[in-house]
Amino acid sequence: MPVWKVTISKKMDKQRLKYLFGRFMDKTILPEEQDELLQVIDDNHEENFSDILYDIIDSSGNEKVSLEEWTDILSKSFLADRPAKTVRSLGFAYRWAAAAAILLLVGVVSYVSLDKNKKVEQVASVIAPGTDKAVLFLEDGSSIKLDGVELEKAIAFNPDIQSVSNGEIVYNKVEDEETKVHINTLRIPKGGQFRVVLPDATVAWLNSDSELKFPSAFDQNSREVELKGEAYFEVTSYDKKWPFIVKSSGQKVEVLGTKFNVSAYQEDSFIKTSLLEGKVKVTNEGSSQTVILKPGQEAALNINANRLTTYPSEVEESIAWKEGLFVFNNEDIHVAMGKIARWYDVEVVYKGDFKAKALWGTASRSDKLESLLNTLQATRVAKFKIEGRRILVMH
Repeated sequence: MPVWKVTISKKMDKQRLKYLFGRFMDKTILPEEQDELLQVIDDNHEENFSDILYDIIDSSGNEKVSLEEWTDILSKSFLADRPAKTVRSLGFAYRWAAAAAILLLVGVVSYVSLDKNKKVEQVASVIAPGTDKAVLFLEDGSSIKLDGVELEKAIAFNPDIQSVSNGEIVYNKVEDEETKVHINTLRIPKGGQFRVVLPDATVAWLNSDSELKFPSAFDQNSREVELKGEAYFEVTSYDKKWPFIVKSSGQKVEVLGTKFNVSAYQEDSFIKTSLLEGKVKVTNEGSSQTVILKPGQEAALNINANRLTTYPSEVEESIAWKEGLFVFNNEDIHVAMGKIARWYDVEVVYKGDFKAKALWGTASRSDKLESLLNTLQATRVAKFKIEGRRILVMH
């Protein structure tokens, strides 16, 4: 059966969308119709499209469905209900498109279902999301902010640097073995993110409140960097004699050519390594325990127990931050709020016991803080109040 191609500008499209959405809610939608609905959502993020969804939901009576039910329906329909083989064949592009669809639909639903009197109380100016920003610390102790007027300074006084622009610093590829090596530290503050292209052409995306220490040129034995916080790496492939090594708080990850994410924040009790492509060896330096990860697996080093474990994981969720999303899949509320706090550069204060509470759902990292918390509050897991640069989490 052919897939319908529609655009929201045509009069018939609203009726077609209403039909598809009705089939979707009745759980009678065909796979090709579901793909069509997903495509329309992914292709149309204009305000009039959201207005159409508001009208459909508001007139359908479905606003009485809880946000938990909505998110469960959306997630299962776009992702879980497809055969595993089909989902894998569609790849990450489909999953991110689906995540965007879920984000838009849940955002509309949460707005419709959330009473105005129950929105997040805010005693402050609007808190904007994070941006591209970083500070480069040089071996001599000096530092350069990688934004604004200091960009030219970074290049002029550092022959190791090729360019700095658009949230990325690129280092020159070094082939002369006699070149003097300098140790650099790239520090990302809370409310920031940045990307670095290392001397071997490996690319590292650094999340907020993170730090990467690396040389201006790698030696012949290995390519070694040190990480605090979180980073996603796409490692340039070389022969087995030149491995790429990431060290972080007692853990060592050794790779040749691969794509993986490491989360090693000091306040977290686990260091997590998620593998998307290739193969990596993860070592607990405290016990010499070693595991080999395959794509789709995650390793977790329990800092307190000094134990390394592996398990299957939806690893694309681990790099959602790189794609501009928060993805909470039954995530401990403290871990989830920690991610939010780092990105918006705010403090989180808990009023009560939230040990057994978890958050779920998908949200954009480009949202203002109030908007994000309104969506989370609609799940009824917790209430939120913004005071200055503090988030109060309450029952």
